[in-house]
Amino acid sequence: MPERGTALLLLALLAAGCGGGGGSISLSRAKLTNPFLGPEYTAWLVGAVSRLATPQEIQEYLALKDDGQAGAFIEAFWERRDPAPEKPGNPLRDAFDRRSAEADRLYSEAGLLGRRTDRGVLYILYGPPQKVDHEVSPVPNGPPVEAWIYGSGSPAGLDGRRPAGVYRFIKAGDVTVSYTPGFRTGPLVPPSEPPENP
Repeated sequence: MPERGTALLLLALLAAGCGGGGGSISLSRAKLTNPFLGPEYTAWLVGAVSRLATPQEIQEYLALKDDGQAGAFIEAFWERRDPAPEKPGNPLRDAFDRRSAEADRLYSEAGLLGRRTDRGVLYILYGPPQKVDHEVSPVPNGPPVEAWIYGSGSPAGLDGRRPAGVYRFIKAGDVTVSYTPGFRTGPLVPPSEPPENP
């Protein structure tokens, strides 16, 4: 039952909130969804925007009860981050929106917009990596690990931080998720197959 083994790997990786390099890439999607808002706003925090928001802003957004409040919150959110408020436009928001559209085109999978995937979050925050490499799977007959390599001289991202040197991702079912080498929550075999005795 290879599908079940893959599902167990996905569950283990998601439960641990695995991240490459600098820790978990995104907060739990469920914890960032506001069910009181309409479809345009309910998942606004899911993805890279949650890495730009302060914990207080996240709490405030999740407490909103209508779309009008959400729209006003989002405008104020971007105004606070405008690096040149005296000039027309907002370069940070423009870069965020442009990279979000690119992430949707490049990394959408399994019904998720690319901007809400782990690779999409990284792409939005730091742009494309300097190099993409592949490593041997940590699971026998499993998918290879995709490694995004950013150089030590990489500029600060939209979040004001420099990216970690390497971020790793692995395909788990239909979704590519963050991966930390050496992470294990137990045997990655279906329960019907007993683990080997040491």
